[in-house]
Amino acid sequence: MFQETMNVDIKTLKDFTPREFILISGLPGIAYIGKLSVEYLVQQLKAQKIADVYSKYFPPYTLIKKDGVVELLKNELFHYKNSKSDFMFLSGNAQAFSPEGQFEVIDTILNWCVTNGLKKIYSIAAYATDKTINIPTVYGTSTNSKLLEEFKKLGVVPLNEGVIVGENGLIIGMAKKRNIQAVCLLGETRGYQTPTGQYLIDAKATKEVISVLVKVLNLEVNMDPLDKQAKDMDEIITKMTEVEQQIQKQMTQSTKKPSYVT
Repeated sequence: MFQETMNVDIKTLKDFTPREFILISGLPGIAYIGKLSVEYLVQQLKAQKIADVYSKYFPPYTLIKKDGVVELLKNELFHYKNSKSDFMFLSGNAQAFSPEGQFEVIDTILNWCVTNGLKKIYSIAAYATDKTINIPTVYGTSTNSKLLEEFKKLGVVPLNEGVIVGENGLIIGMAKKRNIQAVCLLGETRGYQTPTGQYLIDAKATKEVISVLVKVLNLEVNMDPLDKQAKDMDEIITKMTEVEQQIQKQMTQSTKKPSYVT
């Protein structure tokens, strides 16, 4: 079954009858904090995939999977419920390529969610910084200040200025326009990149965001696999930093003017 606009298709894969649900959204961005957070929760909670989201606004290429089968870029919706609440998870391997596309994709997804019982939204994003980070801070913003109070008790630092670029921020702005309660949690990250410009996954910042979210939502999630991933990434980043420092040192030495003795 498809729900379509001119440029966005939502293909429902499985029938479900949710109660009012909470949407947890995390799409690819800096250090993949939003994407990793949602995909980790989906995996740990064994949430079931409900729908695929396709769009003409996603980047124009096709992925080849390990089995040799091709796949379009897409977003995905997963459903999970326990004895108290229903949850929907939104993630995927792409954001829309243009500003117009991002608005249309989010608007279509929100229409689908509202039709199926959307109650509240938690979006996950990255807070990029160039300072040295020991334990990443989790920052927060919301459609109203009262929603942030429960997060402040858990150490979340409210933001009072700035912007959130992309769909992870846009979704809470568009939620406010519809009078839907929404919160965005942002994990602090250096946003390390490889020499080719690809972001490294920041599992440590992801862990801090998830730790806050599961407390608020009363979810039980095993954090051990994420701890190991965070440790592995710390080692990689440490090695990258050492290499960068060595390169900078060599460049500094090579630019010094030679001294002459006569």
